[in-house]
Amino acid sequence: SGHTGTYQDFKAGARGNLTATLKNQNASHQFLGGSTPPPSSTRVNMTYALYKTGGGHISSGFDGYKNTPGRHEGIDFARGVGSDVHALVSGQIINLARGSNGRSGLSTIAVYNASLNKTIIYLHSAPKSSLRVGQQISRGQLIADEAWRGVSSSGAAHTHVEMRPGRQTRASKSVGDPTLSNPNPHSFWNSQGYNIR
Repeated sequence: SGHTGTYQDFKAGARGNLTATLKNQNASHQFLGGSTPPPSSTRVNMTYALYKTGGGHISSGFDGYKNTPGRHEGIDFARGVGSDVHALVSGQIINLARGSNGRSGLSTIAVYNASLNKTIIYLHSAPKSSLRVGQQISRGQLIADEAWRGVSSSGAAHTHVEMRPGRQTRASKSVGDPTLSNPNPHSFWNSQGYNIR
């Protein structure tokens, strides 16, 4: 099953029982012991995990601006307007801005995972109407539809995914900012079972 769907985490060395949802329904296990990421052969492509289907691609990598001044603080994925966008980690929604299509209508979904002490921020996609600040979301949960909120045209629609250390409600400034505020997220995403492609 590729480590997707409902899941339950245990800290290193901890004991516990599976929740009622998972008893006799667990199809895959993943051991992430320490800082060693799982081998690439067992990881899921991040693009597939975000959209739960093929056809998506990375349109701009971390620190990968080519025609825009500044340092790109996240990874941009694109599949097309209306594509389903799924959460890459579980956590609590700590900021939600719905925005509107067009350059001035930036949308934000900030999800804080306390056990990882990381915030995952999704920009530009249209948050589902059911989402609320304070809500717990699970890995793989449908959270948005790809859109162009805060982007000048529908042809540039994408989902910006940014990993920030600690509890952060907003994305780091990228455009026109020469300083990187976030660390390179590749080892983090690998530790979560994703290949960055």
